[in-house]
Formats: sequence, structure tokens, C-alpha cells
Amino acid sequence: MDKKTKLKGFTLVELIVVMAIFGILMAAVMQVITPLNKISKRASIQEANAAAVDNVKSYLESSLRYAECVEVCVGGLTDNSGNNLTKYSEDELAKKFGVTTFGSSGSSLTKEQAAVVNFLDNHYSNRTEPSLAQDVKPLTGKVRMLKIDNANGGKITEYIYDFTAGYTYTNYLDKDTKIGDVEYEKGDPSPIPGRVNAKLTTKVNGASIINDVYYENYAFYIAPGYAQMQTIDKKDKVSGTDVNKLKGFDFDDDTSDDYYAALEPVDKTAVNFSSDLFSLSVVTYKNDKNADDKYTYRGTCDETETEKYTAFQSPFALSNANMSLVNINSQYGVDKWAVDSYGPVRLNGTDKSGKTYKPDQKVSDDGASGWKYAAINSLQAPKINAADRLFVHPEITGTDSDDCIYFIYTAPDFK
Repeated sequence: MDKKTKLKGFTLVELIVVMAIFGILMAAVMQVITPLNKISKRASIQEANAAAVDNVKSYLESSLRYAECVEVCVGGLTDNSGNNLTKYSEDELAKKFGVTTFGSSGSSLTKEQAAVVNFLDNHYSNRTEPSLAQDVKPLTGKVRMLKIDNANGGKITEYIYDFTAGYTYTNYLDKDTKIGDVEYEKGDPSPIPGRVNAKLTTKVNGASIINDVYYENYAFYIAPGYAQMQTIDKKDKVSGTDVNKLKGFDFDDDTSDDYYAALEPVDKTAVNFSSDLFSLSVVTYKNDKNADDKYTYRGTCDETETEKYTAFQSPFALSNANMSLVNINSQYGVDKWAVDSYGPVRLNGTDKSGKTYKPDQKVSDDGASGWKYAAINSLQAPKINAADRLFVHPEITGTDSDDCIYFIYTAPDFK
């Protein structure tokens, strides 16, 4: 008689028990994995931030740290009075910064070139090459502009120009003239010098100093000075209104882990650079963009009606790059600068004795065969004083800001 084999399987109760145990185990695993994922994300962005800061600091320490003189523009390029160069017409830029030969009407140039010419005219007008010869040759060398473009993910580019310094000259008035509240006669020297601007030749135009691989997953925001992150509750309101402090973020996709913070300067009174502590704050954040080509993890925070800061959505990381400006700070550099601040005397027009001059004509002391030299004053080169070797232009804020920081500088011996 054949025996029938009876097959046994799991009962419904046993299956339910097994699934319950599996669910408990999965929940336990997820409790471990989720924090690890968060830690991994934070570690990745911290690593990217550290690498970017190292690159920025390494470059700055090999260049700005040893600069002969530096000018800084925050939020846009300006003239010495803080007027935005983007507000100049092409003709105005040419007339003020494009005059490179005596009597010329000026040539067209970009606002970046105008800012570099302004820098050279500020510090190097009338400076000449050291020489024992009887002729006078304008100083030559290299000048650099470093541009940090926060509107473009914090990309840093460098412009290098070969330059020939410009000069100023004293005009003898060709008629009786009133300048300000003072009456001048024909043949008197005008108190306003004529100017021939520095000449530029492009050496390197917009070369990136940080490898593009750093920007594949992250963007960077670089702010002047020493800054800190202040956590902002998105439910907070601006005092007296119903408007969220945070602007430019999409809160719909928020999770319980998302948070926001504003980048605030430690010293809120001003954006300052000093030769003793030259600082930059670097924020790293995700480089996702929306349909309007704006970074979704970056916005603004209206702390009050007058205090408005750049804000970020997690994940992000903040580091600070600090240094001192060695050459500007050194007494040797200050003394050398004072000794070198002499230039040839140049005249133009006919004086009261009837003698006529041109700016390229040698002016000598009585009985001397060489050019007559005199100390260069602030009318000739506005930032010739040793104290102005680091000059920070007035900051441009609000809608006029281009979200950039510019450093214009010369290295020792103009290399």
C-alpha cells in the first residue's frame, strides 16, 4: 500500500510573526542608516568646504599676502568716491581712464580695465624706472585683478595686465580763470593737474584659479571679513509685518531635517579689511538651481529693515581664511614706499615769463643736466601715501550690487 507524503508549510500565524520580526529588524537598521547618511552628507560638504578654503587660502597667501599694495571693491567696481563704474557711460570711462597719450581724447575700455587703470593712477602716477640715464622712462610691470563671483557659484578668476605707469603735469592757464573761489591769471599754474592714464596690455584674461571639479556638486559663497552662521526659524516674522524673514527659498519640499541660517559678520558695523587681519568667510552649499537659474539652497534673510544678510538652507558648511599682509605691514615696505614716491616735474603751456613747455620736455633745476624730481602728492596720485597701500572702496549694496568681490594688486617688483 503506497504511503502518501504530507507536505507541511508555514501557518498564517507563523508568517505574521516572521514578518513582524523582519519589520522590527528593518526599522532598527534604518535607525542606524539614516543618521549615517546624514553624517555622510555633512562630511562630504565639510570636505568640499575644507578643500575650497585650502585652495583659496593657498592662492591668497602666495599672492595677496605679499602684495605691494591692494585695493578691494565689494559689490561692484567703483572709483575713489564710491561711484559705481557700471553707471559710467562708455564715453565717460574713456575720458577719465582711457587717456594714454598727451592730448588724446581717450580710448574705450571695460569697467574692469577702468578699475585697474584707476588703481595704477592712484598708486603709481609719475613713478619711473630706476635709471642713471638722463631720460625718464615710466614704471612698468604687472598688475592683477582677482574676481570672486558669488553670483556664479563663487568662481574665482584672475586677470593679469602688463602696465606702463601714467603721469600728471601742471598746466599753465591760457587765460584768466576762476577755479572754485580763487581767481587765477593767465600764465598761472592750474591747481588741477592734467593726466595721462596708465596703459594696459592684457596678459591673462579671466583664468580660473580653482579647478572646475569643485563646482560640479557644490557652490561657494565668499564674503569679506570674519563671519558666523546665525540659525533662522523660518516661522519668524520681520518685526511689525507678516512677511517671512527668509526670502528666495521653496519651503514646500522641506523635511524635518532642513534648517536655515544667515551669514552675519561678527562686526556688523562695517565690512572691513585690515593689513593685520585680512579675512574671507567661505560657505559651501549644494549647487542646485531653479528654472530662473538661481541657487535653491541660497536666499536672503531680512533680519530688520536695515540688516539684510545672505542665507542658506542645509546642508552647508562655513570656514574662514585669515592672513596678514606682510609687505604692506612691514616697516621696510613703508619706508621704501616713502623713498620711492618721487617723480619728474612735467609742465605744459606758457608761464608768465613767456617760456613754453610740453609734458615730455625735460624740466631741470638751474645748472643741472637731469630731470627735476619732486615728491608725488595726492593730487597726482591720490593713494600715494603709505597708509593707503591697502584701500577698501565704499561697498555697493542692494540691487546695484553685482555680488562680486574684486582685489586689484601688485606684487613686489611688479612680477
